[in-house]
Amino acid sequence: MYSDIEKAVETRIEAKLDSVRDVKIQKGAKNNLLNPGVFVSVEEGAFESVGRGWKQKLDVYVEIEFENLRDEEKRRVGAFMILSAILQYLIGQNLGLKIDSLKPQKWQNVTGEEDYKASKTRFQIIFKTFFNIEAVSDEVVTGLLKVGLNYYLKPGDDVSDASDLTTLGG
Repeated sequence: MYSDIEKAVETRIEAKLDSVRDVKIQKGAKNNLLNPGVFVSVEEGAFESVGRGWKQKLDVYVEIEFENLRDEEKRRVGAFMILSAILQYLIGQNLGLKIDSLKPQKWQNVTGEEDYKASKTRFQIIFKTFFNIEAVSDEVVTGLLKVGLNYYLKPGDDVSDASDLTTLGG
């Protein structure tokens, strides 16, 4: 569910915000975006016991990067416009998933010294959501760890030439 949430937020921002040139799920260092750009990640969660299951509370982070070589005021104006649009596009959305609608928690300026020297401004928005987890059998959990792979040897060919089923293990 965690990566489904990241992908759904990424997809919604890409679909709604033409002014953003690059939207990515965060993987490693935050320095490979086209500008203006947005990173999306699920970074933190907490659990709450509910009946026979658990409520998984999550923090969904959306980080905006805006670059303008002229001056800081123009960077901030541009970043604020994108921040406002993202808030409007995500508030109250469940993104077609079995999650509670996204609720904004806070936003903050997270511009670092290197960003400032590179004429970049970064704002981070934190959204709250949750979904319910119920205990399942070991067989169901094992099924969740199976990954199906299809291999396509001819470019543009939609016919799988081979496939594998791999079970992730620890």
